[in-house]
Amino acid sequence: MDVGKLFSGIAVIIDDQINEDGSPISTMKKTIEKRDIPVATYETIPEKGVISSLVDAAFVILDWDFTHGQVQRLLDGDEETIKLGDTMQKDQDSKLIDFIRALTSSAFVPVFIFTVKGKEDVTQSLRDAGLWKDNKPNRIFVKDKGEVTSDKDLFGAIEGWIKSMPSVYALKEWERAVSAAKQSMLSKMYDCSPDWAKAVWKTFKQDNSSDCEYQFGDFMTRNCVNRINEYEFDEALFDAGNDEPDKYELAKIVEGERYFEYAKQPEQAYTGDLFQKADGEYYLNIRAQCDLVRNSDPVLYCIRGRKLEDLTKDIRLTEEEEMVFNTKDHVLVKSLPDICKDAARLQEFNEKFKKHRRSGIFLHMGEILEKKVEVIVPCVAGEKAIKFGIELVLVQFSEYKGCRIGRILPPHITRIQQKCAQAIIREGVMPIPDGIFE
Repeated sequence: MDVGKLFSGIAVIIDDQINEDGSPISTMKKTIEKRDIPVATYETIPEKGVISSLVDAAFVILDWDFTHGQVQRLLDGDEETIKLGDTMQKDQDSKLIDFIRALTSSAFVPVFIFTVKGKEDVTQSLRDAGLWKDNKPNRIFVKDKGEVTSDKDLFGAIEGWIKSMPSVYALKEWERAVSAAKQSMLSKMYDCSPDWAKAVWKTFKQDNSSDCEYQFGDFMTRNCVNRINEYEFDEALFDAGNDEPDKYELAKIVEGERYFEYAKQPEQAYTGDLFQKADGEYYLNIRAQCDLVRNSDPVLYCIRGRKLEDLTKDIRLTEEEEMVFNTKDHVLVKSLPDICKDAARLQEFNEKFKKHRRSGIFLHMGEILEKKVEVIVPCVAGEKAIKFGIELVLVQFSEYKGCRIGRILPPHITRIQQKCAQAIIREGVMPIPDGIFE
């Protein structure tokens, strides 16, 4: 893994000794520049307004103690050293913590803290601020400045940290591929016409789109994604470590891939919009986007659903020699011979068996087995799953907009649309008699 290539872009160093020749951080800056990585520097903790400009930084290096526990002043021409008071020290620490919190919440940028202060003191301060988790990979990397004196020390330490942080590695490799595709797309469009953006915008406007911003942005995103033709990921970095996400983390990961929660309500209606009424009932809009953008208050084609408490467990045998259908229905295995000899009990058992298999909702090889007349969407809106019917309900957008909570994303909403379309246009056929296969 070439760390210099992985972290291509502008590095940011925030340290009060950055311009002092011979200081550890000044040496570190020169080490980074030798890798042809440009470096932007700050001698004081920047204001939070700067953070929006750091979003695309390759990484940020921070000092922890900007006064090194001391301040200096001149008395009668002589320099006097005065210890920094506890209150001033706390104020400085608080400002630094606030900056790190704002930075990590606004941008997924690796943050490296190289300090002369004890690493445990730094991690404890981060822990107290809720920015450090024990026994979990952390986005913030803490290292003693004295341990980093050469190119090998610096990039070796960063490489070791990345191996424990697959999410940062994935981000940087993905950014590299997307950046190349973005530049290719913009260059190609400019070669077609310097006025390509104006022409595309005008086309959407003439289509009576009430949300040209979304349509134009979607056009650019699709063109960029379609040009990504080279991903390079090292599988060994994803296999590192023994920790696995628990079931709650897994649910959040799945939800993040298929569902977007609205922090701010957009004006336009979208395919996949999910609404939740006060009684807990959900409505999912499946109407095509091209129809929605032509009207500021369109009619929505919704399917209605409620949360699904849990999936059905397969019938199983236990160590207690019981056949378990559900938590309330158990059959002793040793009683099966007697059941087989009693026609009434045998019929009752077989009906129970059929009902369990027909009415149950099962997970099979990563897919939920659902009936033709229902759509089951797992891991959205904080629910394990929501079960929708396929009968369309027409509602006015303006009447439901206030209870819109998020949007189900492609390709999942596309699958739902296809499922509903099959049900709407299907033609009735004669059912196959059960007796044929008995």
